[in-house]
Amino acid sequence: MKKFFLAFMDHFESYICQFLLVFFVCVVFMQIILRFLDASLSWTEEIARFAFLWFILFGACYATRLCALNRVTLQFMKAPKWFANLMLFISDMIWLVFSLIMAFEGYKVVLDLLEFPYYTPALDWDQSYVYLVFPISFLLMAIRIIQVNYIKFVLKQEIADPDQEAIKESQGALAGGKKEGGND
Repeated sequence: MKKFFLAFMDHFESYICQFLLVFFVCVVFMQIILRFLDASLSWTEEIARFAFLWFILFGACYATRLCALNRVTLQFMKAPKWFANLMLFISDMIWLVFSLIMAFEGYKVVLDLLEFPYYTPALDWDQSYVYLVFPISFLLMAIRIIQVNYIKFVLKQEIADPDQEAIKESQGALAGGKKEGGND
């Protein structure tokens, strides 16, 4: 049970993103069909926009966990590995501080919206609930930054770049396809 829980928590953002992606694609598709039938709904665009915003922010958290966010590391190619690791660690600490500041500022905005409610035009939702994504996602991103650096520098485990893994997989599939194609 503990292993399942840890695996679930390690991919928590992925599950949220999968749900949100399917949800807002279905809502937008429904809106397109209804517009074609000249029976559009006013709330679909608003809820799709909110779902897309949540999708982006939780996607950034998941990309943080995978070490898949874009970084400029070309300048470290000729440098010693210890220096490159030090610079990446310093940049991660700056990113951590930024994430914590964003989480705190997002929390303050949510408190302001709770004190002075503002409602969405089409859905009539309290905006404080919609804006909760900012403190939640940036706090989660800060946790993921700490987690990734713990894995890299304390546990001394290399985190595979998902893009490089996908490239290797594609190259392997292409190489396998050429062998099969040559036998025909």
